[in-house]
Order: sequence, then structure tokens, then C-alpha cells
Amino acid sequence: MTANGQRNIAFSLGGIGGSNAHGAGFLRAAQKEGKTPTQLSCTSGMIYWTWRWLEGHDLEQEFKKSVDGTRSEIWRQLPPSMLRSWLAYLYGGEGVFRPAIPEYFTRLFSRWYRTPPERWCDLWFPAQLLVPTRSEELYHRIAEAFNASDIAIFFNSFSPRLGTEHLHMNTAAWEAYRAVQQERREKRPDDAHAQEMRKSRDLPSVKAEKITPEAVRDALWLSLYGFERDGQPQERIDGAYARQFILSELSAAHVIYIPRPQRYQWVGELPESFIEVQDLETELWFNGAYAQQLARIELVNRLLRNERLKGPLAEQGFHEIELVPIEIPVQRGFFNYFIEDTSVFYHAVEQSALALRD
Repeated sequence: MTANGQRNIAFSLGGIGGSNAHGAGFLRAAQKEGKTPTQLSCTSGMIYWTWRWLEGHDLEQEFKKSVDGTRSEIWRQLPPSMLRSWLAYLYGGEGVFRPAIPEYFTRLFSRWYRTPPERWCDLWFPAQLLVPTRSEELYHRIAEAFNASDIAIFFNSFSPRLGTEHLHMNTAAWEAYRAVQQERREKRPDDAHAQEMRKSRDLPSVKAEKITPEAVRDALWLSLYGFERDGQPQERIDGAYARQFILSELSAAHVIYIPRPQRYQWVGELPESFIEVQDLETELWFNGAYAQQLARIELVNRLLRNERLKGPLAEQGFHEIELVPIEIPVQRGFFNYFIEDTSVFYHAVEQSALALRD
């Protein structure tokens, strides 16, 4: 229930391109404030920053180095805009991805004569725009660090073909997760009707799995990398596309800190262009699973406050959970998703430090 004489806390870190600066800033504030969670979930690019935090690196210096090392001084002075975004695609992200230009022309010239007209869009407008450049060694190092940690760590990948979210967890998380599942199985009805009802709830499914280097690679696989790797289908992609924030599995905590790299409400004037509409739809997409998980947690909180959880339900160890969202204070547009900004990082450090002290 408590750790080191303090409330049991958890961090839920959701990744989203260049706005990972917000989550990295939160982790830097946690370093400065000496806050360590008992549970932690991370998705997409926040997997990388969680690894650096676990390794004890100075995240301020790490972030500044990552920004300074990616582009020339002239490029960095350009305002965040469509131009900078297209330059990101053209030149790639240092150590993360590169543009799939060679692959584009190889695909075009090797397949055009055997591609029927109705599939020409596959050649001229392919799914693969980028190629990941992270090394296999990095995936191994992240997996090793996560598995060695006493913090219960969760991250996810997603199988589009199966509609399955793969929830990857280290030993600490695995033991807690399995214990909860076993307790639920023992206390729920097991008649034929109950079994049929459970089957009807199996989709969409969440499959529990261990953390491996391959799992880390899958969890960092962007949709813009396409769905083929080394000539074989790439069946799993970044789990943030399905669930950007993993909250439900952190219910053992009493306080969950949620540094959110996009706001839940639209800031400024409503969209007036096609690009702004794409930005709005992207935010709605990422916020969908977040809102549903919050609703479930708040429902249990409300039932507990009103003393409505009684009988067998009360024996399952439900308790109120305080949710502490720390939202990015600005609207970042559709063309800023791959643009890192030091101001976002420092604002997050300041905001997060105040939240962590309460």
C-alpha cells in the first residue's frame, strides 16, 4: 500500500514523436524531486526516455544533446512549420530513422511491371516513408534494463491483423499482474453463462507477454516504417496507436502521474484548414483509449466514495486512485509531431516539479 513511508505512486508515460520532450521533462523533474514509482508504464518514444531515466542519466543534458545533434543551426532556427516537418522526413531523425528513398525507387523499379493498375498506389504512395536506424544492441540494452528493475514496468505493441494489444512487462509487473488475474478468476462465477459472457468480452484482446529485445523493437515500430521487415511481414507496431497511456494496469497505485504530451481540449480557434482537421483527428484518436480508462477508474472512485462497493466486490481490494494529469500547456500542430523543442522540455520540468511536490 505504501513504499518508503510514502504513498504508492505510479507514472504513466505516453509517447508521441517530438512531444516526448514533455515526458522527458517530467522524468527530469522526478529525478530532481527524488520521486521513484512502484509501477511505471510507457509507450512509443517514452520507452527510450524511461530507459535513460532508469540508467540514471542526466535527462536535461541528454535531451539537449539529442536536439543539438539532430540538425544544423540554420535548420533549428526555422519556425516549427510544414517546412521543418518535411525536412524531418527528408533528412530523418538522427539515430532513430532515415527517409526510405532507396527503398522507394527499388520498390518502384522492381515491381512496376508485375503490379496491376489497381495496385499502382502501392508503388507511388507506399506505406513505408521511413526506415528505423536504431541498433539491435539498443533494443537488447533497453530490455535488459527494464527486466533488471524492481519497478513494475509495462509497455505495449499492437497487432493490426489480430486486433490484439500485447502488454509487455518485466518480472515485477508480471508477478503483480498474474496475481490480480488469478484473484479475479477465483472470485468470479464459473457457470456456463458466466463463461459465455467472458468470451464475448475477449475482443479486443490484451495479451500479457514478457519483455524481450524483439518486443522493444516492435513497440518502437512506427506505422510510417511500413509493414515489412527484411522481406517478411511486420506483424506488430507501436502500441501507442492503440493505447497511448497504459492506466488500467497501474491500479495498485494510490496516485498516478500522467504527463500528457497533447491536451485533452483543443487550444485556440477551431480548425479552419484540412491540416488542422488532421491534427484534431489525431488528438481525438490518441485520447480515445485514455478517456475510457479514466472513466473506469473514476467509476470505482465514485462507488467507493458512495460506499456502493460491498460484498464480494469489496473483498477484491479496491481503493481510490488519485489521477494527476500534467498536460502540455500549448497546442502543437500536425507538422510538429517529429520536431523536438527545448521549451517544451523546460516547461514540463517546471510543471511536473510543482505537481510532484503536492
